[in-house]
Amino acid sequence: MNTPPPASRTYTNVILTVIAGLLAVVVLARPDGALPAARAQEYQPVAMEPPSEDAAGRISAAEQRKVMIAELRNISARLERLESALSRVVNVKVVDMPPIRVQEKAQQP
Repeated sequence: MNTPPPASRTYTNVILTVIAGLLAVVVLARPDGALPAARAQEYQPVAMEPPSEDAAGRISAAEQRKVMIAELRNISARLERLESALSRVVNVKVVDMPPIRVQEKAQQP
């Protein structure tokens, strides 16, 4: 078995003890004795009515589906307008055009 030298083990034990001590200080320094919980940024819907919530704070699945269906219909209508615009002939008038440079092919001997 390949065991590290005693000096290396002592160093590792000291470092692990220091880390454990620092973690204990962090936990005990909190007034409530617990680590802070992660807080995510709250989503704020734009131009939509927020779905209704019940007393427990749960969102109604039916209301959520209604909002999603309304948004899908809106996106579908916009996509249809875009498709119809692209299916028509588009006339383009060039107002400013940089000079065209034509590279001549090198003559072969």
